[in-house]
Amino acid sequence: MERGVIFLCFLLFALDAVDGFPMNDLISKLPGQPDVSFRQFAGHIDVDEKAGRSLFYYFVEAEKDPMNQPLTIWLTGGPGCSSVGDAFASVGPFITTNNARGLQRNLLSWNKVSNLLFIDSPIGSGWSYSNTSSDYTNGDDSTNKNLFTFMLKWYEKYPDFKSRDLYLAGSSFAGHFVPNFANSLLDYNKQSKGLKFNVKGLALGNPMLRRKLDILARFDFFFSRGMINSELHQQIVKECNAIDENNYFANIAVDWSAPCTQLMSKAPLVAFKTDDPRAAEGKLFDVLRDHCDGNLEDLKSGKEVTMVSYEVEMCLPLRPDFYFNQPEVQKAFHGNRTNLSYAWSGCFSDNFKYNESDKDLDMLPALKMILQQSVPITIFSGDQDGIIPTMGTLNHLNKLAEELNIKLIKDEAWKHENKDGGWKYIFGDLLTYMTVKGANHHATFSRPSEALFIFTNFTINRMH
Repeated sequence: MERGVIFLCFLLFALDAVDGFPMNDLISKLPGQPDVSFRQFAGHIDVDEKAGRSLFYYFVEAEKDPMNQPLTIWLTGGPGCSSVGDAFASVGPFITTNNARGLQRNLLSWNKVSNLLFIDSPIGSGWSYSNTSSDYTNGDDSTNKNLFTFMLKWYEKYPDFKSRDLYLAGSSFAGHFVPNFANSLLDYNKQSKGLKFNVKGLALGNPMLRRKLDILARFDFFFSRGMINSELHQQIVKECNAIDENNYFANIAVDWSAPCTQLMSKAPLVAFKTDDPRAAEGKLFDVLRDHCDGNLEDLKSGKEVTMVSYEVEMCLPLRPDFYFNQPEVQKAFHGNRTNLSYAWSGCFSDNFKYNESDKDLDMLPALKMILQQSVPITIFSGDQDGIIPTMGTLNHLNKLAEELNIKLIKDEAWKHENKDGGWKYIFGDLLTYMTVKGANHHATFSRPSEALFIFTNFTINRMH
């Protein structure tokens, strides 16, 4: 009997080694999940065992022929939001049911065309943690170092993916994470005699690239939409002129003047016709639609939480906060490794901190280095986003193209399923910018069909 058990264990180990996947991280099935043909894995990878620092990941095979499909890493922003949680409201294979107690297929998941790897980063996001309290004070450098170490160790767990085409993607503050990460991988390639990261492209949704200028772009956006009048807009232009596209110095904090600060506080109240600053700030995420009027207490009481506005299910991002806090879900994910009793949060856990000056860093130099190594970049932005308006991002990319002497070769409308998709700008052979009509700050959530179309045709297949 003992020999049989030993032989079975050896056989299972051998199968695991041949398969090239860590079967201990295999998710047999998530609670409430429909049957699927692809596999899912999740777990922690220690990036510093001495400090007890560990990043959590969720890996999903491509829907069809995963061993011949590329690998795409998805990082979400915040900074401080869970990429794994975001998977269930954006590009992942499932979305929650209306009562958040089960899952349904996301028919517009990016795993239709790629294997997907979601990483909770920085430390303190989702289920990523450290036993060293100082690790919860994050910045661009520490985040990038942890991601780089994670990737080396992840490849040890999944050796079949070492030579696979690799795409890096993300949204919002991933406009910092993804370019920094890409440059680390590309720099490693220059000195490595062995492993080479096969970086094929970047896809960035509504990325924060130059925060101080993105803040100013909001007021141009308000004025262009008739949300504030010419007088208020001109006052802001006059008083808030400390920076521009040509003198953006990331290491110098901008001390907005008192009149500028007052005007910047007044404009959103006028734009959204409210006297509540928090309500106005919340509307920046989506200037077209009202926020979800449900809450976690509704879900706890067994209610369905749903609100469709202009074809967008506005309550979808709320529901993972309930789903991920169910004990059976955490067990299936191998998520709460430390068995602590704190609630899972999609964004901004209590002990999470991020270096404020890093938020102001200029990301154009990082993008420039990537393009100079012939790695294409696709950027797409929702035109209903008031946090990082499309016109600000277009200004940044015009500046980047000018510095690289890249010509704008296309400036035209684009269509999706015979409908107006937005506007398309193509700079040379490597840089593409597409606005997405009707999308908010997270185009992958609010216009998932268009986002999948862009990723498939302008990132992976490189249409012009």
